[in-house]
Amino acid sequence: MSAAKTILIVDDDRDLRLGLHTILRQKGFQTIEAEDGQDAKLLIDGKRPDLVILDMMMPRWGGFMVLEQYQNKADAPPFIMITADEGEKNKAYAEKAGVVDFIRKPFSLSRLMEGVEKGLREADGIVQPEKAEAGIFRFSCAGCGARIKASVKMMGETRPCPRCSRAFVVRPEIPEDEGPRLVLDLGSAPRR
Repeated sequence: MSAAKTILIVDDDRDLRLGLHTILRQKGFQTIEAEDGQDAKLLIDGKRPDLVILDMMMPRWGGFMVLEQYQNKADAPPFIMITADEGEKNKAYAEKAGVVDFIRKPFSLSRLMEGVEKGLREADGIVQPEKAEAGIFRFSCAGCGARIKASVKMMGETRPCPRCSRAFVVRPEIPEDEGPRLVLDLGSAPRR
């Protein structure tokens, strides 16, 4: 049995931290908490969480300051940024700084879990192929965004990213929204 993944929840809103803690524990995750970016940095460096859920605006180092500390580090955990801010500039900057997801408050449980699953896939080095053509998969590195090509013959192998050296597994994953349709269509002609 594998150990439960650890998620660091960073938000200055105590009630939100408690709510996220309760939800994530019910889903089988371990959680640790910080109320600001400075405390988060200490926990990230000391506890090495598998994923960080990070509020954008907090006292003593907001979310952007934390992101900037880990922006180009290959061993940094994946980050999900949550915010009540509606600005597209902040979303664009967060994505440039390396967040795997940007979630606006208030958010649904399903939206949160979608982000958590995406972040944990990236933590495990699993990247989604953009498409497969002529025996070649095209990927984007979860760590640095580098575009990577891999032969279908390399399926299942672990390789380092040529730019940041972060390990990734060459394997496609069935998109969750297509899974049931693909199962139902087995043995029949594809729908058009």
